[in-house]
Amino acid sequence: MKYALMVGVISLFTASISQAQLVGTLNQVVSPVRPIIDRTPSDLAAIREEAKRRVQSSIEDVDSATTLVSGVVNRIPSPQFVVPETATILSSSGQVIVNEVIVEDGFLAVANEWLFIGEEADSVHFQNNNIELQKAQFLPALSQWLFKVKVTGDKEDVSSIRNSLPKKLQSQIGRNHIYLSQNNVTKTGNRPDIEQYSNKSSQKFEVCPTPLRIGMIDTHVMATHPKLSHINLTQASFTVGQHQNASTLATDEEGEKVLKSPQAKGVPISYDHGTAVASLLAASVPESSQVFNASVFYSRNSVSQGATLISLIEGLNYLASQHVDAINMSLAGPDNPILARVIKKLDENGIQIIAAVGNEGPASLPLYPAAYTETLGITAVDKSNAIYRWANQGDYVDFAAFGVSVDAAHPNGKTVRQTGTSMASPRATALYACFLRTEKERNAALIKLQQLAIDAGTPGRDSVFGFGVLP
Repeated sequence: MKYALMVGVISLFTASISQAQLVGTLNQVVSPVRPIIDRTPSDLAAIREEAKRRVQSSIEDVDSATTLVSGVVNRIPSPQFVVPETATILSSSGQVIVNEVIVEDGFLAVANEWLFIGEEADSVHFQNNNIELQKAQFLPALSQWLFKVKVTGDKEDVSSIRNSLPKKLQSQIGRNHIYLSQNNVTKTGNRPDIEQYSNKSSQKFEVCPTPLRIGMIDTHVMATHPKLSHINLTQASFTVGQHQNASTLATDEEGEKVLKSPQAKGVPISYDHGTAVASLLAASVPESSQVFNASVFYSRNSVSQGATLISLIEGLNYLASQHVDAINMSLAGPDNPILARVIKKLDENGIQIIAAVGNEGPASLPLYPAAYTETLGITAVDKSNAIYRWANQGDYVDFAAFGVSVDAAHPNGKTVRQTGTSMASPRATALYACFLRTEKERNAALIKLQQLAIDAGTPGRDSVFGFGVLP
């Protein structure tokens, strides 16, 4: 029965090449889905609760619930988080752009910087001897004002800052946390788990028959890579220390593609992670699909990228203004009340966030935005559907997808194999966006995604694979 259902669902993608050829030219604009469907918040919580109820019902007669899943034991140590080393990011002229510090629970934040989201009139509360208002901006797609403030006094702890505000506003302020891209860094050495460059790709994904309109939050993307030649890519930079200007892949007078891209203003940036993620999105979408990239990361070192929360929010506001079907976020970090409010607002606006659960291992604390109720959390498996050994586990895992030794684009024009939960989330993002276009309703798209998933591990939804593995 389940096999027949899967065959029926997968049939949506099998005629992709012939149908995509009928769509039109590369320059055709994919209309936002907003006029097509009723954009309402998804009912993810109810879908998860129903899956939990079924699991509980199915194990009532089982004497023991202890299970080994693909070499992973469901008995794991107490949650922990590996504290990253801090970095001071300098411009080419030696100016400090980001001064990273370790804050509560071992996470990173910009020293002495806080964010507040609310109404324009709320700025009056940031005029005192200990707080300096540095930036105020209106986010039209989120209908909110965002303020960046700097603590200048000697009290920089969470309670003292929040207690200085009226009680009704205390839940609207948080640190300017730093979020890390979820490309894999081996736990025995500080090198990415990547393999030999090549010009070929071994994996093949079924492609959605309908052009999609997808957003992504990531590093810069090398848009001239051959793996991206069939999509329309637009990117805008929100990296700290840069001007916010968009780039597009255009065609010159000789018909050759040229990239007009945002230019860094002295801040170190990378193209590796974003180019890989964009290529994996492209592998699941047909010709003429549109991908909007909000570039938010600065390079912390040769293998790690960081994004300030203010950059993330500016990028999310930009993507929401493009009316994308879904947003892929291959990054992870701490819970933050500002990020939580923004994710909730995007959900209310009908935009689904799909995020990598993180590469800190089974004993990690929950990482965000994947752990928010409104977000689809994606983990990684290999070609045999065995779980990636460093993938986070928890009740926020919703789906697994191929993310171990995945063929992904490299900025040098070749292909390189990469591993991590961030390599798995693009597949889930594309599948959800495809179902949204075909079903024209968010909850129906989520249910289709659930039906497509191949159950793995403990029967039903579990903390390792979620609902199952997406093909």
